[in-house]
Amino acid sequence: MNKNLLRILPLVLTITLITGCILHNNVFYTPEIALKKDGQPCISIPTNEDFFRRKKEFNILSLYVFQTGVGYLWKKNNYDSETQYYVKNQQCLDFNYHFHENIFYTVEFISIEKEDDEIHRSTQKDWVRYMRIIKKPDGTFQLILDGEARDYS
Repeated sequence: MNKNLLRILPLVLTITLITGCILHNNVFYTPEIALKKDGQPCISIPTNEDFFRRKKEFNILSLYVFQTGVGYLWKKNNYDSETQYYVKNQQCLDFNYHFHENIFYTVEFISIEKEDDEIHRSTQKDWVRYMRIIKKPDGTFQLILDGEARDYS
């Protein structure tokens, strides 16, 4: 039994490494979301994206608001060089959409660093987060994120 295992183990490890199953990284990044005073979300690139505090700017290529079972509720593409949209980390992105309470949303956007060559896009990141805004009995709003937002009833 051990001899058979020793024969097949190098083959299994080689195939696993070649296909990338072990080395697979998460392809989506998680943006920060906080509620503003008006009950609308402030969606931003997290602080840790500018680790060395270089005042890095990000070009936002596209923004999306999606609702499961309905589809895209709002989208904006900034791929045209004339309409480039730059932000810094922790700056609220311009989601020109009014979010309603008790609806499960997926918010997505794509960014690249400002200095990045737009053809190569080596710093391109896809950002995705799930959220729901609920109104509490006292009239204040609460933000629920990720799995909690999906499972909320």
